[in-house]
Amino acid sequence: MRFTASILFIIVSSISAVFAQDTILQGNKNFKLDLFRAVQGTIQLTHEHRISSRYSVNIGLMGTYASTRGLAKPYLKAQDFTYFDATSNKLYSLDNVEALGYGVNFQLRKYLSKLPSSSLSGFYLAPELFYRRLNLTSLVATNLEIKRILNLGYIGYAFGYQKNWRDIVCIDTYVGGGFFLSQYTDETRLTRFRNNYQVDFTGMYFNMGVLIGVVR
Repeated sequence: MRFTASILFIIVSSISAVFAQDTILQGNKNFKLDLFRAVQGTIQLTHEHRISSRYSVNIGLMGTYASTRGLAKPYLKAQDFTYFDATSNKLYSLDNVEALGYGVNFQLRKYLSKLPSSSLSGFYLAPELFYRRLNLTSLVATNLEIKRILNLGYIGYAFGYQKNWRDIVCIDTYVGGGFFLSQYTDETRLTRFRNNYQVDFTGMYFNMGVLIGVVR
Protein backbone atom coordinates (compact mmCIF):
# COMPACT_ATOMS: atom_id res chain seq x y z
CA MET A 1 0.00 0.00 0.00
CA ARG A 2 1.42 3.33 -1.06
CA PHE A 3 0.79 5.40 2.06
CA THR A 4 2.21 2.63 4.27
CA ALA A 5 5.40 2.45 2.23
CA SER A 6 5.71 6.25 2.23
CA ILE A 7 5.38 6.53 6.02
CA LEU A 8 7.91 3.76 6.64
CA PHE A 9 10.32 5.42 4.18
CA ILE A 10 10.01 8.78 5.98
CA ILE A 11 10.62 7.18 9.38
CA VAL A 12 13.66 5.23 8.20
CA SER A 13 15.08 8.24 6.34
CA SER A 14 14.62 10.52 9.35
CA ILE A 15 16.28 8.07 11.72
CA SER A 16 19.16 7.55 9.30
CA ALA A 17 19.68 11.29 8.89
CA VAL A 18 19.76 11.83 12.63
CA PHE A 19 22.27 9.08 13.36
CA ALA A 20 24.41 10.08 10.38
CA GLN A 21 25.53 13.20 12.25
CA ASP A 22 29.26 13.43 12.89
CA THR A 23 28.84 13.85 16.62
CA ILE A 24 26.28 12.18 18.86
CA LEU A 25 26.69 13.60 22.33
CA GLN A 26 26.63 11.38 25.35
CA GLY A 27 23.79 12.34 27.61
CA ASN A 28 20.61 11.32 29.28
CA LYS A 29 18.45 8.43 28.06
CA ASN A 30 15.08 7.19 29.21
CA PHE A 31 12.72 4.27 28.68
CA LYS A 32 8.97 4.96 28.89
CA LEU A 33 5.54 3.33 28.77
CA ASP A 34 2.61 5.13 27.11
CA LEU A 35 -0.28 4.97 29.61
CA PHE A 36 -2.83 6.38 27.16
CA ARG A 37 -2.30 3.55 24.68
CA ALA A 38 -2.25 0.93 27.43
CA VAL A 39 -5.97 1.40 28.13
CA GLN A 40 -6.58 0.79 24.41
CA GLY A 41 -4.89 -2.60 24.56
CA THR A 42 -1.58 -1.42 23.10
CA ILE A 43 1.76 -1.52 24.88
CA GLN A 44 4.10 1.17 23.55
CA LEU A 45 7.64 1.06 24.91
CA THR A 46 9.63 4.16 24.02
CA HIS A 47 13.33 4.96 24.13
CA GLU A 48 14.53 8.58 24.03
CA HIS A 49 18.17 9.36 23.32
CA ARG A 50 19.85 12.75 23.39
CA ILE A 51 21.74 13.69 20.21
CA SER A 52 22.72 17.35 20.87
CA SER A 53 22.26 20.19 23.33
CA ARG A 54 18.66 20.69 22.19
CA TYR A 55 17.64 17.61 20.19
CA SER A 56 16.66 14.04 21.02
CA VAL A 57 15.26 11.06 19.13
CA ASN A 58 12.19 9.38 20.62
CA ILE A 59 11.36 5.95 19.13
CA GLY A 60 8.50 3.75 20.32
CA LEU A 61 7.61 0.17 19.46
CA MET A 62 3.96 -0.87 19.76
CA GLY A 63 2.41 -4.26 20.37
CA THR A 64 -1.38 -4.68 20.43
CA TYR A 65 -3.53 -7.36 21.98
CA ALA A 66 -7.02 -6.07 22.66
CA SER A 67 -10.33 -7.85 23.05
CA THR A 68 -13.82 -7.10 24.32
CA ARG A 69 -13.07 -9.44 27.26
CA GLY A 70 -10.14 -7.38 28.58
CA LEU A 71 -9.02 -3.93 29.68
CA ALA A 72 -9.67 -2.49 26.21
CA LYS A 73 -13.38 -3.47 26.24
CA PRO A 74 -14.70 0.14 26.57
CA TYR A 75 -12.43 1.29 23.76
CA LEU A 76 -13.43 -1.53 21.39
CA LYS A 77 -17.14 -1.22 22.24
CA ALA A 78 -16.97 2.43 21.13
CA GLN A 79 -15.77 1.35 17.67
CA ASP A 80 -17.97 0.61 14.67
CA PHE A 81 -16.48 -2.29 12.72
CA THR A 82 -19.53 -2.83 10.48
CA TYR A 83 -18.39 -4.74 7.41
CA PHE A 84 -20.10 -5.28 4.05
CA ASP A 85 -19.06 -8.47 2.30
CA ALA A 86 -19.54 -7.90 -1.44
CA THR A 87 -19.11 -11.62 -2.16
CA SER A 88 -22.08 -12.72 -0.05
CA ASN A 89 -23.87 -9.35 -0.29
CA LYS A 90 -24.27 -9.26 3.49
CA LEU A 91 -23.66 -6.62 6.14
CA TYR A 92 -21.96 -7.84 9.31
CA SER A 93 -21.72 -6.07 12.65
CA LEU A 94 -18.42 -7.07 14.22
CA ASP A 95 -19.18 -6.80 17.92
CA ASN A 96 -16.78 -9.22 19.63
CA VAL A 97 -13.53 -8.08 18.08
CA GLU A 98 -10.02 -9.25 18.88
CA ALA A 99 -7.19 -7.00 17.68
CA LEU A 100 -3.57 -8.08 17.28
CA GLY A 101 -0.88 -5.90 15.78
CA TYR A 102 2.34 -3.95 15.90
CA GLY A 103 3.65 -0.51 15.09
CA VAL A 104 6.40 2.09 15.37
CA ASN A 105 6.30 5.71 16.55
CA PHE A 106 8.99 8.31 15.82
CA GLN A 107 9.59 11.84 17.11
CA LEU A 108 12.54 14.14 16.51
CA ARG A 109 12.34 16.44 19.53
CA LYS A 110 13.66 19.97 19.75
CA TYR A 111 13.75 21.25 23.34
CA LEU A 112 12.94 24.93 23.64
CA SER A 113 15.74 25.58 26.10
CA LYS A 114 19.23 24.14 26.17
CA LEU A 115 19.27 20.78 27.87
CA PRO A 116 21.32 20.31 31.05
CA SER A 117 24.33 18.07 30.62
CA SER A 118 22.62 15.05 32.18
CA SER A 119 18.89 15.59 31.79
CA LEU A 120 16.14 15.32 29.17
CA SER A 121 13.58 17.73 30.60
CA GLY A 122 11.61 20.80 29.59
CA PHE A 123 9.23 21.91 26.86
CA TYR A 124 9.73 20.56 23.34
CA LEU A 125 8.38 20.57 19.78
CA ALA A 126 8.53 17.49 17.57
CA PRO A 127 7.39 16.24 14.17
CA GLU A 128 5.71 12.89 14.79
CA LEU A 129 5.19 9.87 12.54
CA PHE A 130 3.75 6.49 13.28
CA TYR A 131 2.64 3.36 11.49
CA ARG A 132 0.47 0.53 12.84
CA ARG A 133 -0.87 -2.72 11.40
CA LEU A 134 -3.83 -4.41 13.08
CA ASN A 135 -5.33 -7.85 12.48
CA LEU A 136 -9.01 -7.72 13.41
CA THR A 137 -10.95 -10.94 14.05
CA SER A 138 -14.61 -11.40 14.93
CA LEU A 139 -16.82 -14.49 15.28
CA VAL A 140 -20.13 -13.44 13.70
CA ALA A 141 -21.75 -16.90 13.61
CA THR A 142 -21.10 -20.37 14.96
CA ASN A 143 -18.99 -21.33 11.97
CA LEU A 144 -18.14 -17.93 10.48
CA GLU A 145 -15.10 -15.91 11.52
CA ILE A 146 -14.29 -12.65 9.75
CA LYS A 147 -10.69 -11.45 9.58
CA ARG A 148 -9.56 -8.05 8.31
CA ILE A 149 -6.21 -6.26 8.25
CA LEU A 150 -6.06 -2.51 8.90
CA ASN A 151 -3.07 -0.29 8.11
CA LEU A 152 -2.80 2.99 10.00
CA GLY A 153 -0.52 5.98 9.53
CA TYR A 154 -0.12 9.40 11.11
CA ILE A 155 1.89 12.49 10.21
CA GLY A 156 1.76 15.44 12.58
CA TYR A 157 3.41 17.76 15.06
CA ALA A 158 3.57 17.59 18.85
CA PHE A 159 4.12 20.03 21.72
CA GLY A 160 5.04 18.53 25.07
CA TYR A 161 6.72 18.76 28.43
CA GLN A 162 8.95 16.23 30.15
CA LYS A 163 9.94 16.27 33.81
CA ASN A 164 12.61 14.22 35.57
CA TRP A 165 12.64 13.51 39.29
CA ARG A 166 16.07 12.92 40.82
CA ASP A 167 17.20 11.44 37.48
CA ILE A 168 15.26 8.29 38.33
CA VAL A 169 11.67 8.72 37.09
CA CYS A 170 10.33 10.81 34.19
CA ILE A 171 6.84 11.95 33.23
CA ASP A 172 6.27 12.91 29.60
CA THR A 173 3.04 14.49 28.28
CA TYR A 174 2.29 15.90 24.85
CA VAL A 175 -0.52 17.04 22.59
CA GLY A 176 -0.49 17.53 18.86
CA GLY A 177 -2.33 17.44 15.60
CA GLY A 178 -1.90 16.12 12.10
CA PHE A 179 -3.37 13.83 9.47
CA PHE A 180 -4.46 10.27 10.21
CA LEU A 181 -4.76 7.67 7.44
CA SER A 182 -6.52 4.29 7.55
CA GLN A 183 -7.00 1.62 4.93
CA TYR A 184 -8.15 -1.99 5.02
CA THR A 185 -6.15 -4.36 2.86
CA ASP A 186 -9.35 -5.68 1.23
CA GLU A 187 -10.32 -2.17 0.07
CA THR A 188 -8.77 -0.04 -2.66
CA ARG A 189 -8.98 3.37 -0.99
CA LEU A 190 -8.68 5.06 2.38
CA THR A 191 -11.60 4.81 4.78
CA ARG A 192 -14.24 7.52 4.63
CA PHE A 193 -17.09 8.88 6.77
CA ARG A 194 -15.66 7.66 10.09
CA ASN A 195 -15.71 9.49 13.42
CA ASN A 196 -12.37 10.76 14.69
CA TYR A 197 -12.49 8.56 17.82
CA GLN A 198 -12.64 5.42 15.68
CA VAL A 199 -9.44 3.49 15.03
CA ASP A 200 -10.10 3.36 11.27
CA PHE A 201 -10.56 7.12 10.90
CA THR A 202 -9.04 9.12 8.02
CA GLY A 203 -8.70 12.89 8.35
CA MET A 204 -7.38 15.68 10.57
CA TYR A 205 -6.62 14.23 13.99
CA PHE A 206 -5.87 15.41 17.54
CA ASN A 207 -3.16 13.29 19.17
CA MET A 208 -1.90 13.05 22.75
CA GLY A 209 0.34 10.96 24.93
CA VAL A 210 1.02 10.39 28.62
CA LEU A 211 4.17 8.40 29.37
CA ILE A 212 6.00 7.38 32.52
CA GLY A 213 9.45 5.88 32.58
CA VAL A 214 12.85 5.43 34.11
CA VAL A 215 15.96 7.52 33.48
CA ARG A 216 19.31 5.98 32.59
